Amino acid sequence: MTENAIGLEEFAALDETAATELLLTVCASPRWAARVAEGRPFATLDELLRAADAALAELPEDEIDRALAGHPRIGDRPDNAASAREQAGMAGADDRVRAAIVAGNRAYEDRFGHVYLVRASGRTPEELLNILTERLANDPPTERRIVREQLAEINRLRLRHLVDTGRRNAAAATLSTHVLDAVRGRPATGVRVTLFDAAGAESAADTTDADGRITGLGGTLGAGTYRLRFETGEYFAAQAVDSFYPEVTITFTIAEERHYHVPILLSPFAYSTYRGS
Repeated sequence: MTENAIGLEEFAALDETAATELLLTVCASPRWAARVAEGRPFATLDELLRAADAALAELPEDEIDRALAGHPRIGDRPDNAASAREQAGMAGADDRVRAAIVAGNRAYEDRFGHVYLVRASGRTPEELLNILTERLANDPPTERRIVREQLAEINRLRLRHLVDTGRRNAAAATLSTHVLDAVRGRPATGVRVTLFDAAGAESAADTTDADGRITGLGGTLGAGTYRLRFETGEYFAAQAVDSFYPEVTITFTIAEERHYHVPILLSPFAYSTYRGS
């Protein structure tokens, strides 16, 4: 199965084997995938997310280990599309941070016996390293609880990306962004970007890649007003550059079935944006 978006009605219509295989692209625990598949049909995305959380909470530790086995190390070359998307921010990591994460991964696995799992989407390499360093001080029971929490967050993000909530009749739009650093004259790599819906709820998060881009943010989007928040302050701070805006927020409206591109041209004391194509 691929990562292509699927509507809730289409998801409900899949046979048990196909639905389970699709869910295994979200979480590698066979028991979790089977339990969520058995819970169909789901009337809303929120209902699906709640079922996913409940199925995860019931998993025994050996199934958590199977779920962990589906996640590559932070900093390694991802072996699946979801991990590649989530770890896109690592493209901007410098040699010092990469080396520290490699050493931290080794120390973490020696201490806890499994891969360091963290929601990487929307986080900078430095933030991923800091979280790793902090978690190395945890005792095993505390760390196991955090691992379950991180699995739940990752599963939710992947399900949101995977499932089209069936709003095609109103609008079926896609969204991308491109951040350019006007001072350095190059793409802004490693900028955290969060998408919020009209109610203010976070619907997706990602980090700009080596070309300063994020594509397919939020999957398929229905008509409405959305906000994009760019963490510009931490981007400039990582370069030891003073800046005026701790973040940049762009509010825009999706009204028709098409692709929307919202780029920003960024400097420490100014920014500009426009509706791209």
